[in-house]
Amino acid sequence: MEAVVSTQSTGLLALSSHDTITRRVAYTCVHKTLLLVEEEKFKEKSMCLYLLKMIRNSIISTEERLPHLSTYFLGKVLHALFLPHKQIYQNICFFLLQRPVFDFEDVPMFYHMFCSSALHYKLDQSWLLETLCVGLRDEMDYKIISRRHVLPLCVSQLSCSHLDRNVAKSIRSLMLKIFSIKSLRVKKELADIGITESLTNCLGISTL
Repeated sequence: MEAVVSTQSTGLLALSSHDTITRRVAYTCVHKTLLLVEEEKFKEKSMCLYLLKMIRNSIISTEERLPHLSTYFLGKVLHALFLPHKQIYQNICFFLLQRPVFDFEDVPMFYHMFCSSALHYKLDQSWLLETLCVGLRDEMDYKIISRRHVLPLCVSQLSCSHLDRNVAKSIRSLMLKIFSIKSLRVKKELADIGITESLTNCLGISTL
């Protein structure tokens, strides 16, 4: 059952497709997976069912295109539910059980993970930044991280002398990913908030 449900992570990504037919098929797959989970008996059933119902209850319109950042995160969460021995498992369960629906306009777990004071805060930050770096693809995703002021917070961390080397590397990778978005609106906003020049100097790249 784990293999069947875990492969649905790919199906979730298809909910971000620009193609209507692809999204229609993906929504059908998610619905059928939910029905399958309801019928089967396995250890992770309750949390998987909770997550799939959360996704279903969060959809506003038929065949709605969801942000890639959100679907990538949800796919990672679904996979992590079968890995209770991993550190991230506790954070994910805490996040899921706090809410009945998923906010597709928010950066999930950002403040909790990025500003973590736990002993394993480096692992929390690395997991979050990797998720953002891979999940971020277009202007739709950028609007989400902009709403939560992710960029300024990340930039401020780069000036900290005690910043972990791997976390710093992940932040720079995220910055590069943001600069790679082919959107004049995104580039204009980066300039308007006054950090384009400092980031360019820090990363050694051109944003033109």
